[in-house]
Amino acid sequence: MDSICRHLFSLCLVSTVLGGGQNDVRKSTRISAYGDVGGQQEHVDIDNCTHQERVEAPDGFNLSLSRLIMSTVLSCPPLKCIPCVRVNVKINNSDAARPAEIFQHFLFLFKIPEVPVRIEGVQIHFFEYKSNRNNGIQVRWRNHMPAIKSATFTFECFESDAGSQVEVMVKTIPDYGQQLTEKYNVEDHGTGPEMTYSVLPQKKQIIISVPAGHVVKAMLCYQRGLVCRELKNRSVQLINATSSLSYEYLLPCLCIQVIYLGSDSHRTKVCPFTNAPEAFGPDLWRSSNFSDLTHRTNNMAVRFSGKCYIKPRAVLCWKSNGFCEEFEGSATEFLKSGYVFESVDRHSQMCFKFKYKNSSHVECRNRPDTDWNVTLATESNKLLLTFVSHIPASFSAVLCERVGEECKNLSMIHSISQIKMNTQKLLILPVESHESCARVWRSDVTFSGKRLLCPHYPRHWIGLGLLGTLAVLAVILLFVYMVWKFRPKVVSAPLWRRTVLVMYSPDSEEHKTLICAFADILKTELHCNVILDLWDTGKVAEIGIVSWLYSKRELVEREGGKIIIVWSKRSQKRYNQWSVLDPGSKLEHSDLHDLFNTSMACVYNDFLRNKRIKDYSIIYFNGLCSKENIPEIFTKIPKYRMLKDFSSLVCTLLSAPELPCSFKLGIKFLVREILQSEKMQKLRNSIEQCVKLQGHGLLCCEEYDCSD
Repeated sequence: MDSICRHLFSLCLVSTVLGGGQNDVRKSTRISAYGDVGGQQEHVDIDNCTHQERVEAPDGFNLSLSRLIMSTVLSCPPLKCIPCVRVNVKINNSDAARPAEIFQHFLFLFKIPEVPVRIEGVQIHFFEYKSNRNNGIQVRWRNHMPAIKSATFTFECFESDAGSQVEVMVKTIPDYGQQLTEKYNVEDHGTGPEMTYSVLPQKKQIIISVPAGHVVKAMLCYQRGLVCRELKNRSVQLINATSSLSYEYLLPCLCIQVIYLGSDSHRTKVCPFTNAPEAFGPDLWRSSNFSDLTHRTNNMAVRFSGKCYIKPRAVLCWKSNGFCEEFEGSATEFLKSGYVFESVDRHSQMCFKFKYKNSSHVECRNRPDTDWNVTLATESNKLLLTFVSHIPASFSAVLCERVGEECKNLSMIHSISQIKMNTQKLLILPVESHESCARVWRSDVTFSGKRLLCPHYPRHWIGLGLLGTLAVLAVILLFVYMVWKFRPKVVSAPLWRRTVLVMYSPDSEEHKTLICAFADILKTELHCNVILDLWDTGKVAEIGIVSWLYSKRELVEREGGKIIIVWSKRSQKRYNQWSVLDPGSKLEHSDLHDLFNTSMACVYNDFLRNKRIKDYSIIYFNGLCSKENIPEIFTKIPKYRMLKDFSSLVCTLLSAPELPCSFKLGIKFLVREILQSEKMQKLRNSIEQCVKLQGHGLLCCEEYDCSD
């Protein structure tokens, strides 16, 4: 009984599938009409069309005509079926109209007011342009009907020619002065919609064109046997002229379908790529699925499924160096469960090769594990092969010598058998040359690939070591060259572009020369923005030393710069005189040209408020001053002896102090270059001159004694 039910279900399914390509068309054997009032169908009479006088509409009546829908059916008298036009008319109150009814019955909508109106029927005029055929009928209630708010009339049908254009006009009986006229193209249910198409392979699109005047449904599908399955989310559109449909894979079973709208429609289907060579390319395999099946020992199986119903031929091949070599006699045909190969070495290099017409595809196993493995070691003039197998198996090996890309056999074949699982076996092959390799394979199965194993002798490692050493030396030399080549750019880079304010005590003209030489190095070698009163005498004379110094102090604070105080023995004595003043006098400056006292007042003001002490640094030149000459108030300020601590001062002036250690080493190298520069030599000469003058008591002004 179950078997009979299954057969019946299969027959129903096949009939449904066959009907999917050509929908059932409504057929009519005679001319008929009916009316519907309040959901109850009433018989109506069909009369010839007669002239009607126009009737004045009652008060409050406002008839509105909105839509007339027609469809094509087949009129089938005893001889043959011919197309005819079926007309649906609905007269409805404007407030009672429901869109669902309009679309469900394909009806003509007349909107009328709430006031019921007496309607006897409708008058329908039919005209065919092609044959100039003209016809008209009246559809009336058989029985007297009271005033109504809505009614439906259906007439089938006006005979016509397939593909011709007709015009239908509807009036009410009595004629209240309202009418609706619509044109309609009669469908050809024998051939389906006409269409043309073109393919754009680069865009993966198909351009479809249909004659104007018809709205059709266009779609792409994959033909599988009796069923054409639609492409998802990309292949269905309503078109009335030209449109494009996209596809993902260009396959031999890709088809185009166009269908008239409605249930009484026929479809046109074209499969243009059935024999196209480009349809048997990479897309054929990319759109397919391959699943590795679990099978018994020494057998391999794979299941193939694709969007097209094809049965490719499959063979075994051994993949090595990007090429898959086929095994003769391994071809098999498609079975219900898949492709099954017997007596096979289930190694990861053993693959399936599928062939269909002019196309082929190699599919390798997804599992990386293998039933066995072998390792190669060398010992004096021997090759030691160690086999590990998870199944009972036999193995063979032969020595060969590489000649170009080939390896020629040198000895007889050596074989071993391994009965137990998960055990090791050792095979020793004597060799006479370091050019010898071993070719190994399973010998207890029909289809087994041969693996080539070549030892790595020590001399190869020596060559690699020398090559690596040369590469390291080349990198080191390149690094040294780059440092030497680009050292000026690194020094001139904005790493030291800081705003630097220089404060000092003007001991003598020679001392001022020394200060200028030092400031020149900061400006030219380190590209600092140096602020020095000796370089801005015009502005100092214009606004005075006090206003000038405090404005520059604010600039340093705003730009995150540094203040360098150049200390000397005279600076110490002048500080001692300044320090005995009362706190109020320290902050007031009556002398507009006294740089040192103004500088000390500025420093004292910052120290008093504990404000930006980290901006200050003190330098002193060796031979002109010592660290003991610097007052205790400057304990927290970093001090640098020139030129011994010049490198440390440079690091302090860095605008990006957090740098890698390797870069700091490079900075020290570049600072050494600056110390050997011509301007640094001029600074040394100025220091030596000042040291000599100070030794003879000639460096300071007359009122100060700066001798040791």
